[in-house]
Amino acid sequence: MLRLFAALPLPASATDRLEALRKGLPGRRPDASDMHLTLAFFGEIDEAQAADLHAALGAVSAPGFAFWLDGAGAFGGAKPRAIYAAVRPEPALTHLHEKVTQAARSAGLRIDARRFVPHVTLARMKPGEMTSAEAAKALGARAAFLAGPVAAEAFCLYRSDLGRRGPRYEELARYPLRTAA
Repeated sequence: MLRLFAALPLPASATDRLEALRKGLPGRRPDASDMHLTLAFFGEIDEAQAADLHAALGAVSAPGFAFWLDGAGAFGGAKPRAIYAAVRPEPALTHLHEKVTQAARSAGLRIDARRFVPHVTLARMKPGEMTSAEAAKALGARAAFLAGPVAAEAFCLYRSDLGRRGPRYEELARYPLRTAA
């Protein structure tokens, strides 16, 4: 079984800024080379499903675009489990997310109907590792963060392997976005 997701890779110019933003945060922090903007998580699928998914993602046609990282947020409410760099609303990003999830469904995958919250994870915490007050303070200190524009020229299919030190990611395929005429 393969644990797969689709995401936008980030250039070094963005990950350098994100490295500075996450200084002082508790928890597990992904390597800079593993930072990405997730478009869709597919979960554990077998090799045949992965081949169908790859073919469907290869047929996705969407324009390239630019987006901005703007501020910070947290998942988990009163029990924060992740701190992230927020992404400014961008219609082209939402469109790409929709195209990727449609492709996955056409490949026979079941995709959760969660609200799409574009973000880049900065740190993951164990339950109780950070209080909601500490999270609010950390977010307040990062509220003015702004980086961009970040060019989205391709999206990738990644494999995620879970380990004691957190997930490790491997790029399996890259799908170019259309360039402007």
